[in-house]
Amino acid sequence: MWTYRPFSPLSGFWLYNGESMKAAYNSRVSGFTLVELLVSIGIFMLITTMAVMNHAQFNSSVLLTNLAYEVGLSIRQAQVYGITVKQTDAAKFESGYGIHFDLDDPKTYVLFEDFKSSASAIEASHTYDVGDSDDVGDSDIETFRIQKGNRVSGIYIDGDTDSRAEVDITFIRPNPDAYIKYSGDSGLHNKAEICLKSPQGTARKVIVENTGQISVVADNVTICGN
Repeated sequence: MWTYRPFSPLSGFWLYNGESMKAAYNSRVSGFTLVELLVSIGIFMLITTMAVMNHAQFNSSVLLTNLAYEVGLSIRQAQVYGITVKQTDAAKFESGYGIHFDLDDPKTYVLFEDFKSSASAIEASHTYDVGDSDDVGDSDIETFRIQKGNRVSGIYIDGDTDSRAEVDITFIRPNPDAYIKYSGDSGLHNKAEICLKSPQGTARKVIVENTGQISVVADNVTICGN
């Protein structure tokens, strides 16, 4: 039955069967139950795991993009050297300069000086040549090392879907045009696509046109994604 007592902070409000409504209200707004606490912790851990994984993937994508631009800038550096004729030997102003990629060593690429293959040659060979008993041999200017597990995953020429083992991209004055040649072929080509991949499978592509244009694009669905 309902009874009435004068209100005070200690006595409560109305009483029902000897129990205050205030006590009943407090029991309804008590803290988390064990099940609720476990569910909350599970949701928090799931959100945290997803955030960490997305951060790692984002970080990998940023590193790969930076690598692609570094490769593009290295090719541009060779182009500038070829046009302006960086002097490395007093008698060899006619040299070209280029970048050599080799899938047998997918974590390095080489900036080299492209000498004439012989004293009687009209111009540089446009290929990376370490030299032998009959040839002068090209000179390595700098070897770039690819870090963080990234690598050169493919070399594609003129839109072909079959990767080549090597490619040389050279420049020689007075034009900024790129000379693109791959191993086993003596001809010049219109376009080279250098594919770079991260350990997570993200891909970036450095494209070099024979006009000298150099660009970087994301590529996870076409030839680099294969």
